[in-house]
Amino acid sequence: MSPEETHLPQFVPQAKATLSELQHQFNASIQTIDHLKTKLAKRAKVIETARVRVQKEVQPLVQEMVARRMALVYLLDETLHQEDLPRLEKEKLTAFVKDQASTLVHHYGAEELTSLLHRYQEPAPASAAEAQVKAETQHLLKNVLGLEVNLQDLSDLEAFQARLDQQMQEEQEKREAQRAHRQKAKAQQAQAAKAKAQLQNISKASRRLYTTLAKLLHPDREQDPHARIWKEEAMKKVTLAYHQDDFFELFRLQLEFMQEQEQVLTQVPEEQLTYYVHLLEEQIKEMEDEHSTYYMGPDAHLFHEFGGTPKQMETKFRSAKKGLREEIEQLDFALADFKDPVAVREFLKRL
Repeated sequence: MSPEETHLPQFVPQAKATLSELQHQFNASIQTIDHLKTKLAKRAKVIETARVRVQKEVQPLVQEMVARRMALVYLLDETLHQEDLPRLEKEKLTAFVKDQASTLVHHYGAEELTSLLHRYQEPAPASAAEAQVKAETQHLLKNVLGLEVNLQDLSDLEAFQARLDQQMQEEQEKREAQRAHRQKAKAQQAQAAKAKAQLQNISKASRRLYTTLAKLLHPDREQDPHARIWKEEAMKKVTLAYHQDDFFELFRLQLEFMQEQEQVLTQVPEEQLTYYVHLLEEQIKEMEDEHSTYYMGPDAHLFHEFGGTPKQMETKFRSAKKGLREEIEQLDFALADFKDPVAVREFLKRL
């Protein structure tokens, strides 16, 4: 159903009459919901289009790029163990291979490199006496000060003091962050409870509307053939809206039925209208929350990278594919060039 078909009827002032404040609120809520529904439908369509295009156009290029970067890591790892490199060059190459492997494992899911990465992350062997001193010192720091300090070289007291100061600062910041998180969690729990209550109210209203409409629209009770056909189609829409817990759509169908029966909104009692306005405001809040997830939720990155108008999306996809193809070309060149250890050493000079 298109957004144009889901607009609700509004109050229209009659001749020599003005709308009440409550009727104005009702109209304003309807206009806001119509606007939000249109925005949400458009955004959902953009997200789905972007997701499909990413899988079809971008992901294959990403897989090609990852395969070549993995091949490069294996090649440089082999060079590191076969060539007798100077200490500085060896340190540079070790850091580069470790960084590349870490990125591929953690950001691209290249589990094949896990064992290689672990090998680069293992600490260098230490003497038994040095290891015992480090263990005793770390035990003291942990039990007395509550600090987890990884001691690399106790002979460098200035470096040790700097690491200790940094660790203590981090622990202080961590405690402050935990305190702030607890306060934020309480506020979030209260907000979540309020949102849950709002959703429950809307669900109850949806059930009430569904029951009312089911009684009014039951086609078996209709004698007029044309009216029966209309009620059958309307009942299908009512049932679908109820299963989707779409109060807005059920409400629209109720008002549509009122119009079909030549009833008008002005016949709605003020108490019932007040309740409707309250529910519509809750519906607006729910839809605004849903809209905000496009900026902070799981699809936020996808929309930022590939969403927008059709022209913007085309530009973003073209740029992403161009960048990946260029990277693949550069990796192909590096794979061919780095088979020569001299080229690797030239590369390390530029790091």
